[in-house]
Amino acid sequence: MHRFEAEKAEELISEKRKRIQPIEPFEEVIGSIEDKNTAVDFGAGIGYFTVPLSKHFKRVFAIEAQEEMAEKLRKRLKMLGVENVGIIISDKPIDFDFEVSLILFANVLHEVENWRELLEWSRIAKHVIVIDWKKVKTDFGPPLEERIGEEEMKRVLNEIFKNVKKFDFYKYHYFFLCSKE
Repeated sequence: MHRFEAEKAEELISEKRKRIQPIEPFEEVIGSIEDKNTAVDFGAGIGYFTVPLSKHFKRVFAIEAQEEMAEKLRKRLKMLGVENVGIIISDKPIDFDFEVSLILFANVLHEVENWRELLEWSRIAKHVIVIDWKKVKTDFGPPLEERIGEEEMKRVLNEIFKNVKKFDFYKYHYFFLCSKE
């Protein structure tokens, strides 16, 4: 199981990433979510999606498994003047004692063995967004054999959530917005 290397963290906010996975469609979707209290970015990296979440939600919790990556995120948030993000270093689901509006899994579920369990846990939130690599050959991104196929992901999401909406924003990634209502 591969995990994105902290030494390559700058690639996560590179111009190439902005071309492959522009942030504007993501912001459009989160802008349409009514409850903007608390968002969770599971596998936040150095905050490619965390920063936009911080502009739309009152509080954001960035969960990151790698301490080095979390430190880079902390420095980036400070440099950008973002003050409503808390960083949690963990690779396990967190038992929040408050309501969560949104949980985001962006390019992370293929990195964990228990991705179905993470999706089950995410039902604590009103909405869940899953963005991950399509299972197609590319010269970049995670190894093909570690990617989760779009149809398999859709099937699992439909088992867990009442509403699953697919968006075709990205060439190399699928994008699902899920809710339990």
